[in-house]
Formats: sequence, C-alpha cells, structure tokens
Amino acid sequence: MKIRISLIQMDIKLGDPNKNREYAINLINEAVRRGSHIVTLPELWTTGYSLEIIDKVAEPLNGPTVAQLSNIASNHGIYIIGSFIERKDNKFYNTAPLIGPNGIIGVYRKIHLFKLMNEDLYFTPGDSCDVYQTNFGKIGIVICYDIRFPELIRSIALKGAKILFVVAEWPHPRMHHWRYLLMARAIENQIFVVATNRVGNDENNKFFGHSMIIDPMGEVLIESGEIETILTSDIELSEVDNVRSKFPFLTDRKPEFYKIL
Repeated sequence: MKIRISLIQMDIKLGDPNKNREYAINLINEAVRRGSHIVTLPELWTTGYSLEIIDKVAEPLNGPTVAQLSNIASNHGIYIIGSFIERKDNKFYNTAPLIGPNGIIGVYRKIHLFKLMNEDLYFTPGDSCDVYQTNFGKIGIVICYDIRFPELIRSIALKGAKILFVVAEWPHPRMHHWRYLLMARAIENQIFVVATNRVGNDENNKFFGHSMIIDPMGEVLIESGEIETILTSDIELSEVDNVRSKFPFLTDRKPEFYKIL
C-alpha cells in the first residue's frame, strides 16, 4: 500500500497560537494539494516552549486547535499529527492527538519529559503508549525526547505499528544524535520512521530541522535541511513485511532474558 506523507517543517512564533494555527493551516492546505494522506507538524507547533505562560496558551482537546484540524481532516479525508499544550483536569500535557477524517482516533501524551527544557516543571507525563488504527494500518506516535528510550519504541513495534511518527523540537548542537537515533529505531524495529522537527529560534535554542523519512532498513528516503519547507514523499507499507521476511530477527528475540528491563 502506497501512502503519501507530508512533513511540515516550520518555524514557530513563541506563545502565539492564533498566528501559528493560521500559518500551519495554509501549509496543511498545500500538503493537501500535493495529494498527501498524512500530514505531520512539529512538537508544540501552536506555541513553542512558551512554558512561562502555559496557563494562557494551553487548551483542552475540544479547543480550537483540534477543532480546526478536525475540520480539515474531515473535508479532505486525511490524517494530521502534531503536538500542543493540552489542559486536562487542571494539569498540562505535551499532547499529540491523531486526527482523522472522523475526528480524534487516539491521543499520545509525552511520557519522557525533557529536563533541559524544564518540561518536568510544567508538564505531567503521559501514562500510556498505544498504537492507532488508520485506513493504512497501525501506527505509533512519540514526541522528541522519547526516541532516546528504545524500550518504548520496541513496545510500539511489538503492538503492530508499521510506521512510527516522531514530532519534535530538537535543537543544535545534537543533530547527529537526532539522525542516528532515528535510524537506529527504524533498523532495530524494522519500521518506517517519519520524523518532523521545527526550525528557527526561541529565546534559548536554535532548531535545525532535518525532518526525514527512514525506511525499515534504516535508509533515509528523504531529508530536509535547516529552512522552512514541506517535505513530501511516498512510502510503500508492504516494505515492512518484505524486510521482516528477509531479516526475521524480531522473531529471534529472547524476552525471558530481558526481565531486568
């Protein structure tokens, strides 16, 4: 099955949800014109890391961000993925809903909070990691720092996901970490990895982009540079089964020896 995916690599206006939504929706419409089935946005794309004003910029799942994206997804029969600051039960989460033609399909809340950006001081960590059924099969979603934890990604693969979507605000100087970790997660789980990173600057960081799609053999199919762009590519989902049949190392796992994890 061939799937066309567009990755929106954008700069983010700190603490300005209205402007970021307006800008992103124009880019999503361009991705729709390209015939995309799935469109991805960066981590915290509506606000950036404006955590000092989190109470002002957070919104619930039934707020304007999800409402506007749901309308686009419904009108065009697409899926949209990206994270924003969610307010839920007087707590705040870094939340990535999977929005499809019929509304929210699933919600992933970032489990591993990044202390270097003070996430642990503002966000509550998520407490579950599921896979989500789409018209193209099962997918998984993680957010930025999560890719440093291979156990999490392995659990997603073992639950049947064939594509892992990563939304991120990953800054310099750790670009080589970003690239190698993404390739490793693809290789060790024999899945497609679709990773969308932001560009631009905030008060403390410079973000380098390099959004990319990686195939189940760890080959980079397409990769952007450090400027705003919409990266669009097709993937053939049957490649996951082809690779796993040629190199069936997932079936050679010995979970009884991994209990320390």
